[in-house]
Amino acid sequence: MSQNRVKLKKIWEDETLLELNMSITSPYCCTTIDFYTTIQDLKELKDNLCLFSGLKQKSYRWVQGEDTEKAAQYVELNFFHFNNQGHIGIEFLCDNKLEMPYKARLNFYIITELNQIDDFIYKLEGLIKGTTDNIEGILDVQI
Repeated sequence: MSQNRVKLKKIWEDETLLELNMSITSPYCCTTIDFYTTIQDLKELKDNLCLFSGLKQKSYRWVQGEDTEKAAQYVELNFFHFNNQGHIGIEFLCDNKLEMPYKARLNFYIITELNQIDDFIYKLEGLIKGTTDNIEGILDVQI
């Protein structure tokens, strides 16, 4: 049975930054990570997902933070067309950049459908506009 696999929750906000909590679940693992972003970065994600969903881009990569030792966190989402039947792959790379024993770095994938991307774009708009502080979406599909 499919379940919501990606959840975003606004933790904190000021004039320029947002702190989000992202929970991701795959059939084999799950993770939760807090990261900083901006409304402009979320708009960029939404706009590029619209292009991706409209088949104007074959893939899209969204990165928050830096993959360096001195970074606060690193979040990378790679969206790609998995097959010609409308299935979409999403690669997640999440690194909390903490020291041992709290360090966590996960790299995994889920497969979904193109309509789930459209639904996520719609929900992301609510987060951008401030009409909601929580969104859930992107159902995992078995192929």
